[in-house]
Amino acid sequence: MKTSLTLHAVALAVTAALAAGAYAGGAPGTYAGGSTARVADTQLNHNNRVTNKETKNDASIDESLNAATGNVGANVAAGDNNQQANAAAISTADALFVFGQYLGQEANASIAVTQKAHNNTLTNYGNPNSASVTDSGNGAQGNVGMNVAAGNYNQQKNDLAIASSEQATTATAAVTMLQDSYGNVTDNKVGDVYEVGNSLNGVASGLGWFPGYRPQTPVVNTASLSGSLNDASGNVGVNLAAGGGNQQSNALAIAAGCSACVAQ
Repeated sequence: MKTSLTLHAVALAVTAALAAGAYAGGAPGTYAGGSTARVADTQLNHNNRVTNKETKNDASIDESLNAATGNVGANVAAGDNNQQANAAAISTADALFVFGQYLGQEANASIAVTQKAHNNTLTNYGNPNSASVTDSGNGAQGNVGMNVAAGNYNQQKNDLAIASSEQATTATAAVTMLQDSYGNVTDNKVGDVYEVGNSLNGVASGLGWFPGYRPQTPVVNTASLSGSLNDASGNVGVNLAAGGGNQQSNALAIAAGCSACVAQ
């Protein structure tokens, strides 16, 4: 008898990191104010081994996050050793309000993302992996991040860094991203099809049981986005992965300072 393992994740996990800060410095009698927001993330996945035999991995977001506002993060995973995260760093400062005067301010926003996957072994025997977002995120506003993964060793990230200073004379935004994948082995093999009949005491094949014959099915990976994110506005990042060893990342860094803007 062959056992079938079903993993179905329909859960939402929200993670956000909000940071606010200001700094001052300079020669005696002078003041300098600014704003800095930084996100630094590392996802490491190595030296793992997974064998799936007719395992069914389904990860989905259905009819969720519609008309959501603000900072929203959703992570849904089905399978093994998937890594997901949503991070936001927001910093704002008004030196004129804090220090009474301003000089040489700077708004700085930076994101550094590292994703490394190496020396992992994945063997699939006819198992389907399906990741989908359906009728979700419509009319959403603000910072919206969705990660959906079905399978193994998938790495997904949504990052946002915003630095704002009312009187900044300079504004800097930077994104640094490293995705490293090597030494990984994925072996997709056909698997047996099984179906449990109501009138049967045992397990029979999907096409009827014949001595010495078992129908087989290939590995199928499906990722789909449908009826979602219509009329959404703001920073929207969606990662969909079905299979193994996928690396995905959405990153946005914004630095703004009114004194750095072009005069109107």
